[in-house]
Amino acid sequence: MSKQALSGEQITSIKDPRVVEARELATAAGRARRGKALLEGAESLGWALDAGATIEQVFYHAAAREDPVLARLVAAGVPCAAVSEGIAKKISDTAYLVPLLGVVALPPEPAAPAGDFVLVLDHVQDHGNLGTIVRTAGAFGIRDLVATHLDLDLYFKKTVAASRGKVFDVRLRRFPAGGAAVRDLQARGYQIVATSPHARDIQALAPLQRKPVALVVGNETAGVGDDILALADVVVQIPMSGPVESLNVGVATGISVYELKVRMVLAMLVNYIRANLGREVNVTGKLIQQAFDAQLRRVSDLNSTQVILLMMLACDESIPEAQAARDTATSGADLAALLAPLFARGLIARLPDATPPAIRITEAGERTLAQLWSVVERADAAIVAGFSDAEKAQLHAFLQRIQANCAHVMAGSA
Repeated sequence: MSKQALSGEQITSIKDPRVVEARELATAAGRARRGKALLEGAESLGWALDAGATIEQVFYHAAAREDPVLARLVAAGVPCAAVSEGIAKKISDTAYLVPLLGVVALPPEPAAPAGDFVLVLDHVQDHGNLGTIVRTAGAFGIRDLVATHLDLDLYFKKTVAASRGKVFDVRLRRFPAGGAAVRDLQARGYQIVATSPHARDIQALAPLQRKPVALVVGNETAGVGDDILALADVVVQIPMSGPVESLNVGVATGISVYELKVRMVLAMLVNYIRANLGREVNVTGKLIQQAFDAQLRRVSDLNSTQVILLMMLACDESIPEAQAARDTATSGADLAALLAPLFARGLIARLPDATPPAIRITEAGERTLAQLWSVVERADAAIVAGFSDAEKAQLHAFLQRIQANCAHVMAGSA
């Protein structure tokens, strides 16, 4: 990295307020008090960047000057200051050099879970286990974690490392006790599934309701607390053979999440179908087309798909017939039936010698579109009646983002 890429600022005193704050973040109490965490190493800072976390300050030793993560941090506008080896060791509280360190702001706690599967951590203590659980949850698209004690800390360096940075992509809500957590989740419509090696129900056979799931996993030694077991809707065990009495909590969580999430999806499949974005967009699109057709029938024998095709041709001047098929969701005989009246009335024409075959709008087509434009405007106005200008702009922006995301998905699958 060129010298010009960095600000050139150097911190030379451990009494610098930024260094004082960063040193506090080496402890759980300091992280809780400041609402921030200390990240050690390029990998952790790269994870935080990828997750869109707010990185407030970076300290780098000369050994990290050419690190590509430092270049990314500079490009992102993160304040970066050079420090000596001694100050870097003071910040990390280690006898060895960590050449890249950063301070990240912790996200605020959510008021409530937003997902349909929640993991409840009942006094899980081991930092490695916590990181493994967070990483496993992320692999299954689970972002909501609930803790049954107020001092759960996901930002100890071992937890960050074990989670492979997934701690930056979770929503954590803490409660003072297990009973309070369970009662809050039940009031929000979650069924509580607790795990215990002594449970009567086998996990694969336990009765699940058609409701979101809150899975409770317990402390490495004591398991799930009695207060939670007494309130749980279902208590399940993972059946095992041989002399092993119980599984590591991280391993057990992975097994339970996989099985219970699949069973929850099957139980709630009808609800998911009804709430599916693709279904909603499809239904909405068809209703918009039907409303447009109803307006057009009053003044023309053209349908909405034909008018929309004329609008696309007016914008692009000409398009390949294959694109017309894609844009109108027709093909073969259906596409021919769609185009035939437009050709017959001279509203569109084929481009001579075009390869691949293409069509264009004619002057007659442009006149017809102009005459029908008031119908288009009336239909648009009726469809978004009651929307403010800001809401219309927001809806347009959302639709463009969905289209862009779909294009990205299709490009990734090609």
